[in-house]
This record gives sequence, structure tokens and C-alpha cells, in this order.
Amino acid sequence: MKTKDMTFIALGAAIIAAVSLLPQFQLLGPVPITLQTLAIMTVSAVLGAKRGSLAVLIFLMLAAAGLPLLGGKGGFAPFVGPTVGYLIAFPIAAYFIGYVAERTKRFAPLFIGMIIFGIGLVYLIGSLGLMAVLHLPFTDALAINIPFIIGDLLKALLATAIAIRLLPVRLFRTV
Repeated sequence: MKTKDMTFIALGAAIIAAVSLLPQFQLLGPVPITLQTLAIMTVSAVLGAKRGSLAVLIFLMLAAAGLPLLGGKGGFAPFVGPTVGYLIAFPIAAYFIGYVAERTKRFAPLFIGMIIFGIGLVYLIGSLGLMAVLHLPFTDALAINIPFIIGDLLKALLATAIAIRLLPVRLFRTV
């Protein structure tokens, strides 16, 4: 791996970590509203599949090591609590969003990829985590995501707009 790639991966992880330190809001249920998904979608689209997913994995490792990056918590507690499915989904979603971004520089396909992977896949795997931890039926676990849909669509829209502006910048190309 080139030094440039490692630098961008570290920078991506740092951006996600910095955004994770912004205030969060707790509505209903066990999952807070944060801007982490915005950062993950944007970073993965700009950096691509491999570098974006590695940036998310490094971010998660920093949180597991004890940095308070997950709702003000660090260590292993968030990885065994109600948000475990979402945390598992983040690097997977990052890979697929990056994959779509590597193949298109157009708004509509990237936005659709953000919706399918950055929202749909994250909700699906997150709901499976909620089922396992909270012993909920799948439909009840999935319903916990409903209050987040509008906000996550806005995050996907913003992440797509930012990525579309940055994708043509030669600095971020993998070749």
C-alpha cells in the first residue's frame, strides 16, 4: 500500500472520529442521532471501496481501544450493546458505497447507492443487532429506524453532493 493511500485512510478515520465528537441527540429508543453516517458515506465515496472501508475499520478500532467516539463511549461496550449491528454494518456499507463511487461520477447513481447501502444495508444489519441484543421481533427492531429515515436521507443527499464535488479532484484517485 502506498504512503498516499495510508495517509488518506488515516485522514478518513480522523474525519469520522472528529464528526463523532459532535453533539448527538437521543430521540426514542436505544439508537442516537449522530452525524457519523454522514461522515462514513462521504469518506467512503471520496476514498473508494478499499480505502473508505479501511478508514471506517480504523475508526472502529480506535473506538474499541477506548476513545470515546461512539456516543461519548469507547471500549467494547458499544460493540455488545444495541448499536452493535450498526457498527458491524458501517465498514460493509462503506465498501459498497466506495465501490459505486469508483464506477460513477454522476449524482443519481451515487445517491441511489448511498440509499441502498448507507441507509438500507445499515438499517438491515442494525436491526439484526437490535433483535439479538434486545430480543425483539425483526419488525419491531426494523421499526426503531423509522424516526431516522428523513434525517438519513438528508445525510445521504449531502454526502452525495460533497462526494460529487470531490470525486473529480485528482488528489483522491487511486491510480
